[in-house]
Amino acid sequence: MKYLGVILIIALMAVAGTQCTPKDPKAKIQSMEDKVRSDNFTFDQKGIQLIDDLIAAYTDYAAANKYSDEAPEYLYKAAEFSLNLNKPAQALEYYNQIIYQYPDFHKAPECLFLLAFIYENHMLNLGKAKELYETFIERYPDHDFADDAAISIQNMGKSPEELIREFEEKAQSPNHTATSSTPILHSRHRFWSQ
Repeated sequence: MKYLGVILIIALMAVAGTQCTPKDPKAKIQSMEDKVRSDNFTFDQKGIQLIDDLIAAYTDYAAANKYSDEAPEYLYKAAEFSLNLNKPAQALEYYNQIIYQYPDFHKAPECLFLLAFIYENHMLNLGKAKELYETFIERYPDHDFADDAAISIQNMGKSPEELIREFEEKAQSPNHTATSSTPILHSRHRFWSQ
C-alpha cells in the first residue's frame, strides 16, 4: 500500500510538471525571446546559455516544421545570434540552409551577403568572400547591399589604416565628391533584428 502511494505521488508530480512547461514550441520560443529582449537581460554565462537554448529551439522548430513560414525566419535569427556569440561556422550553416532550402525567403539576399561577410571578416577566406560578393551583385544588382558588396570587394584585404589613408586622400583631392567608391567602415549586422 505504501508503494502505491509513492507511485501515485510521482505520477501526479510528473503530470503537474508537464502541464507547467509550454507544449507549443512557438510559445516557448516567444518566452525566451521576451527574456532576451527584456531590460533585465545580461550577457553573462546565464544569458549566453539562454541564447544557446533559443538557437536550439529555433533550429529544432525549423527541422520539425520545414514547410512553415516561421522555419526560415527562425533559422535567420539562429544565424544572427550565432554570429553575435562569435560562432561564425554555425552562422554559415544556418545562412546556407536558408539559401538552399528557402530561396524565395525575403531575407535570402541578406543571407548571401552575410555569408560573404563572414568569410571575409571571420573566416579570413578572401577568395570565397569575393566569389560570394560577386554572386550577390550578379543575382541582386538592385539590392541595397549591392554597393556594399562592390565596396567590400574593392577594399578586401586592406588594413583599416590603408582605408583611412585612402579616404583622407580622396577627401583632400580637389575633385572629391562623396561616391559609392568611398571606403566605408561599418557593419550592418545587429544583435537583434525584428
